Amino acid sequence: MTLVDQFESVFRSAERSRYAFSAIDVKKVLLVTDLEGAEAERFAAKTRAFLAEIEGASWTVLTNDDYGDVAALRAKVTEMAPDLVVSYRNLRYTTWRWPYSLGVYLNVLTRETDLPVLVMPNPHELPDWQRDTTSAVMVLADHLTGDDRLVDWGVRFVRPEGKLYLAHVEDDAVFERYMGVIGKLPSIDTDVAREDIEARLLKEPRDYVESIGEVLAEQGHLTHALIPLVRWGHRLADYVALIEEHDVDLLVFHTKEEDDLALHGKAYSLAVRLRDVPILML
Repeated sequence: MTLVDQFESVFRSAERSRYAFSAIDVKKVLLVTDLEGAEAERFAAKTRAFLAEIEGASWTVLTNDDYGDVAALRAKVTEMAPDLVVSYRNLRYTTWRWPYSLGVYLNVLTRETDLPVLVMPNPHELPDWQRDTTSAVMVLADHLTGDDRLVDWGVRFVRPEGKLYLAHVEDDAVFERYMGVIGKLPSIDTDVAREDIEARLLKEPRDYVESIGEVLAEQGHLTHALIPLVRWGHRLADYVALIEEHDVDLLVFHTKEEDDLALHGKAYSLAVRLRDVPILML
């Protein structure tokens, strides 16, 4: 390595991705249910109480007779242009008895719109589900660094004096695959490369979380505990264990692949499996 290369490496290693806060304004909420009458009113009241952080928003409730099919609901959503859609898995279907999908309505809302969709526990499946607050919110990503919008939504919903968990799960399977290739290159010291790359991969999200605390404190928005969770993993069970360990009230994560054509595989699997945890899908 030349002297110029050494200076460039030192300079780049000192770079940090710094969080830039942008307030999330939720003025209009659309709640979609397949309930009717008093049942729909109870579900709406329970959901509004849970989302006390946006109590000033204007709420519209669509009950079972307000939309005929998926296309009609899609048209209603386009017409109303809400800032947030709230619904639940397997809307208008009894397939909640077989918990292997989100159902066609949520699939369309999450794939064909750019709207945030909050997935609540299904009231048919879990009629007694009750959480009164969003005191424990987890922002979950496999690449948290630089994902300001994801963090902004977590900040928007966490209650004052609550806990905002910022979770970054670095894919250890991908890391080991690349280390296997590096191990076959005689020009690279594998042990040194492993140590340096491991340290760097975990340092970046930790530095980013540190900047989140600094920025929120500077702007007067740090009214809650900020807890970094940076670890290795890749299996669905690794993510589930992390969520259950901290008794999360609300989970926030991205759902689309980079090409925006399909739901992120791991995100979809989590949304299907965690049926008693409200999930904000961005």
